[in-house]
Amino acid sequence: MGARGSALLAVAIIMAGPAVSQTPPPGCGDTVTVQRGDTLSSIAERCDVPERSVMRLNPRIEGSRDLRVEMQLRARGDGQSEAGNALGQLGSLARGAVSTLSDTLSDFATGLGSSARELLDKNPDLRQRLEGFKQKLRNSGADTVHGSLSVSPTEAAVGGSLNISAQGLPPDTPVVIGASRPQAAYEVLQNARTSSDGSLQMIIRIPDWAADTPRLAIVVAAENGDWSIRSQPIRVTGSKP
Repeated sequence: MGARGSALLAVAIIMAGPAVSQTPPPGCGDTVTVQRGDTLSSIAERCDVPERSVMRLNPRIEGSRDLRVEMQLRARGDGQSEAGNALGQLGSLARGAVSTLSDTLSDFATGLGSSARELLDKNPDLRQRLEGFKQKLRNSGADTVHGSLSVSPTEAAVGGSLNISAQGLPPDTPVVIGASRPQAAYEVLQNARTSSDGSLQMIIRIPDWAADTPRLAIVVAAENGDWSIRSQPIRVTGSKP
């Protein structure tokens, strides 16, 4: 190559500049798989995006407690994120409407010297209208479960058994039983189904991976992930002899 050709090549390299990589950060692309122990902040850090962006792109996730191991989350998006944000706001508004309606009905009934249940028993048309309204909210994905979950014993070793007792769940509904570090993604241990009265009685084994977890929370969640409830953390004392 002559001197003129070498000069032209050098100019071309200078103008092109260094190559700019478009490869997403390691372990995270447009979507990310939730791992054991993940939180929203750890996912955001792994994907090098703001935590609020992860929540905006995944409107069904309201906090780290909603994360399930192997769940797929969107980590990056475009204008669709605005639609997701609007959906999340709509869900919050609907949940607030259910709570407000319940409180208003109870206050009204108290003012009449009657309980809300007695008021609805005496007014079947009102009951039917309220049930219709609640069903519409459920269809919009705004249903909220206010159940209770207790675990015994409160201190156990890896490989030991835990008695699970839950009340106030949707009746005759498929659920999953999971476990996690407090305030982190839960891992499914087994499947179950609630009884006709919305209760659940189970015995589960503390998983081996809990040996590195001083405190463990038990989770009961809808099979489709629409809702979940957690127990108070138990203390993991070591491995079963």
